[in-house]
Amino acid sequence: MILAITKTNENLIYDVCKEYGLGLPQVLNGIDSLYKFAVQDLKSLSSYDTIIIDINSTKEKEDDIINAVVAIKTMYEIKIIILALGYKEGNSLLAKLFNEGIYNFVTGTDYETQKLQFKQCLNKNGNNYKDSIRFRGEIAQIGKDTVVIKREYKTLKQYVSIGIVGTEKHIGVTTQCLLIAQFFNSLGMRACYICGRDEIDNIEVDKERAIRKSDNMIVYRGIDLYSKNSTIEAMNYGYDFYIYDLGVLNDNNIDNFISKDIKILVGGLKYWEMPKTIPILSKFEESTEINHIFNFCSEDIKKEWKDYYNNTFFSEYTPDPFSADVNVDTYHEIFKDYIAEKSSKLVVVEKKKGIFSRILGGKK
Repeated sequence: MILAITKTNENLIYDVCKEYGLGLPQVLNGIDSLYKFAVQDLKSLSSYDTIIIDINSTKEKEDDIINAVVAIKTMYEIKIIILALGYKEGNSLLAKLFNEGIYNFVTGTDYETQKLQFKQCLNKNGNNYKDSIRFRGEIAQIGKDTVVIKREYKTLKQYVSIGIVGTEKHIGVTTQCLLIAQFFNSLGMRACYICGRDEIDNIEVDKERAIRKSDNMIVYRGIDLYSKNSTIEAMNYGYDFYIYDLGVLNDNNIDNFISKDIKILVGGLKYWEMPKTIPILSKFEESTEINHIFNFCSEDIKKEWKDYYNNTFFSEYTPDPFSADVNVDTYHEIFKDYIAEKSSKLVVVEKKKGIFSRILGGKK
C-alpha cells in the first residue's frame, strides 16, 4: 500500500498509481507539520510499503524536513519517495536528503517527465545511489557579514582518468588524491578516489561517519572511495573524474601511470629526499605531460625549481587531506584543459542589520 502526504498534487499521485496498476493510495492532505507528524502523530506505517512526501506541501525549515524524513527512515522499513516538483539538481535540501540515503526523487516540471520518474521510483527496487548521485552537492554555510561568490563550472571532457604517483613512501600521494577529489566536488563535479595499492580500509577515516556502500566502496566526507581493483565498479557510476592512487612509481605501475589522461608526480626537494626525487624526474625529463607537485618547500627552492621542470607546482600545507580549499589555484592550472567556468555570480550579501540578496549578471 502507498501513503502520500500532499496538498496540491493529489491528482498526479492518483493518476500515476492508477496507470501503473498500484491501487488507490491513501492521501493525507491535512498535514501542516511534517516534523510533528513524524515524531509525534505518526502511528504506524507497518501496513505500507511506500510513502510519498510532497515537500512543497510544507513551509518548514530544511532541517525539520530532514529530521522528519530521517525519523521515518529509521523507524520503518519503507520506501520513501520525495515529490519535489521543479527542484533542480544542486538544491541544498535534495542534497541533504541524498546524503541521508534518500534516492527516490520526482522533480520533473512536466507531466510526462513526472510520470517516468514516478515509474522508476515505484518499481520494486526504486532508485539507488548511482541513479541519484546527480543530486549530491556541497552545502554552503552562510554567516554574518559574509559575501558569497559562487562560480559555476562545466567539464570539457568526460571520464577523465588521473594517475598520481610519488617518488617515495609517505610523500603525500594519497593526500593529493583526496584534495583533488574534494576540489572537483567543490565545483559541483563528480569525482572518485580509486586506491591502486591498498584497500580503502587502510585510509584513516572516522568509521562512524563513513558510509559503506559495498565491499569495495565507502563514502566519507563527500568522497566516493574505492578499493584496489574496483575500477569496473567505479565506471558504472559515470564519474567525471577517476583519481587513481598508484603509490610509489616503479616498474610495475609505470605503464599504468603513463596511460592516464592526466599524470601527476608528487615529490620532495629536501636534501634527504633528492636521492629519490632526481632519478624519477630524469625518467620524464623530456616529457611535457607530467605535472610535478612538491611538498614543504622554502621560497628559495620554489624560485629555483619553478622553471626547471615543466608544469611545476608547490603544495600548500594541510593537516586535513579532506579539505576543499587547498591548492585551488594549482588544481585550476593543472586541469584547465578539462574544466571551464560557466558563470560568476554574487549570490548573497548578508549584514548584521539586514539581509540583502541580489543577482549580478556574470559571464555566461
